[in-house]
Amino acid sequence: MAEEISIPMTELSPSSNSTQEQNLLPDSNRTDQNERNSHWGNLRCRETSTWNACNKIICWKCKMWMPILFTVILITIIIVITGIKATSIDDDFIDPSLKIYGISRYYIGSMKISKYSFTPELIPQSKTYLSLSKGLKFMLCQLYNKSPALGYYFVDSGVFSFSNGTAYFWLQFAMPEEHDLLIKYTLSAEVLLNVLRQHLYTDRTGENIEVEPSSIALKFAKAGYVQSLKTGQCVFRVLLLSNEQTFNSLRLVNCSKNSSNYWLVQSESDHSIKTIISTEDEGSGCTGMNVAMYNTWVPGSKQIVSKFSQTGLPITSEVIVSGNVLLVTFSPRGECDLPKYSITFLQAPMTECGGVLSGTNGSFTSPSYSNNYQGEINCTWNLKVQEHFRAIIFFREFKLGGPSKSGESCVTDYLEVAGQRKLN
Repeated sequence: MAEEISIPMTELSPSSNSTQEQNLLPDSNRTDQNERNSHWGNLRCRETSTWNACNKIICWKCKMWMPILFTVILITIIIVITGIKATSIDDDFIDPSLKIYGISRYYIGSMKISKYSFTPELIPQSKTYLSLSKGLKFMLCQLYNKSPALGYYFVDSGVFSFSNGTAYFWLQFAMPEEHDLLIKYTLSAEVLLNVLRQHLYTDRTGENIEVEPSSIALKFAKAGYVQSLKTGQCVFRVLLLSNEQTFNSLRLVNCSKNSSNYWLVQSESDHSIKTIISTEDEGSGCTGMNVAMYNTWVPGSKQIVSKFSQTGLPITSEVIVSGNVLLVTFSPRGECDLPKYSITFLQAPMTECGGVLSGTNGSFTSPSYSNNYQGEINCTWNLKVQEHFRAIIFFREFKLGGPSKSGESCVTDYLEVAGQRKLN
């Protein structure tokens, strides 16, 4: 039988109970607990202080956190709107009104195509010509239309001729009224050329046609020249398969009298071209023209081999180009009409360097100009002038090969005029 023991009951308050529990903890645990309590107290104080600062009224009822939140929302909206606009242009967005009503800018270029050695059957409207030009046009249009930077401005392209393994093409772009920076940074000939070359190197777009990217040349072109190439008006193509061909301006039925004329002449690959231009006395009336001749179909100031003006008086000009490609342009002076003229083209073997010039003015070049001439060649030009006249010779560019040894005089290449030898 168990003995009954009486245990006294003592009521403990919460404070005394807590005290007893704390007294039961070791000294080290008690220290950690005190540190945690202190850290939590500091955090609550800091959080409360920060929130009080954010709730501080800075103007009327506007608290500090309100302008901060408004600024963040505004920046987010601007970024979203900018992203939407950039995406619309990058996704091949093209404004039709710009391409229709924009200011046109044209370029002329050439590229080597090693697969083809162009023979006389590659004349306009032949099957080979149409097939090859169609493929090159598709390549150019696809390239520039898909370009993120240029597709917005690209309008059209086309191929207008072939010669000696070279294809000649044109490009058309449209610009807004303010276009100075656009021409400088986006639509410059250098940018267009680099985009075409890079695309051919990386994507091999022209691989089936075997385009040589390093051979591509591109220049800015006058609008009248390209527009005539596009429409076929005032453009006359001559393929010299015989020794001589003569044309009269009165028979040029597809061109008005006050429009520029363009003659694209091609001889056989191993021949040069001689041109004779004659005008008649128009008497009264406004007539006059500027004539320029180039040794390429991609004209530029460095490719001019002859340039002169006619103001009503009859003239005869003879020009010999040491190459098998020639471009002759007739442009009216001011508001005047083109005078009546006849033009004759002849071809001669390139091995024959020299000739006779008997017109009132004329021009000649060294073989393969503007490239360097080859060695072991002797050229003699005879100039015939009318009685009581004299000949004056101007050189646009003059450069002879140097002496064979250092310190020697001009013992290899030289120019001799009227028996007097001239040095470089």
